Amino acid sequence: LSPPVKMLPQLLEVDRLPEPTGQLRVPLGLSGEDLEPLWHDFTEAPHLIVSGDDATGKTNLLRHVARAIATRYTPEQARITFVDLRRELFDAVDESYRLGYAVSRDLAKEAVNGASRAMRRRVPGPEITPDRMDKRDWWTGPEFFLIVDDHDLVAGDAGDSPFGPILDLLAQGHELGLHLIVARSANGLGRAMYDPLIRRLLEVNT
Repeated sequence: LSPPVKMLPQLLEVDRLPEPTGQLRVPLGLSGEDLEPLWHDFTEAPHLIVSGDDATGKTNLLRHVARAIATRYTPEQARITFVDLRRELFDAVDESYRLGYAVSRDLAKEAVNGASRAMRRRVPGPEITPDRMDKRDWWTGPEFFLIVDDHDLVAGDAGDSPFGPILDLLAQGHELGLHLIVARSANGLGRAMYDPLIRRLLEVNT
């Protein structure tokens, strides 16, 4: 007889997942292969794209990641800017962790411009040797997480993306302490491949 097929649960309560570990290794859910926790390590892959149909838990996953950040870091070690047009992540973390909270495209542009200016001060100069890249000892300050819910609502036209100022920094996410976490609907995902932000994230192996 064949062994019974293991089934993923219809609902996974967050307290069934293990606590985040390491600098920031977060369990995102259960793997369909073995029903064991599926982990994302932000030190190995600094960014994350979340996609799914309506009511499949995208915002809940962003909330889970935000709380993991607050679990593993102090406010001096990590800060979060949210782009959240539906305002569903307002209470995801204590205010001391919030660097910004954008509820419109214009506010998102301001937040991204500010993040870009801060991150560009961390870009390594020609004097930084390869052995120092992982050490990141040429800058001080917190890890920066930009969490974007409903990217499809805020993205805009390809030539007018509010995320343009940080696109060229994403490849250096680990070295700069820059992390982008983006959730969007699976509806129209094919068209999203032409969006500058999604395309750039995929190009850097997100």
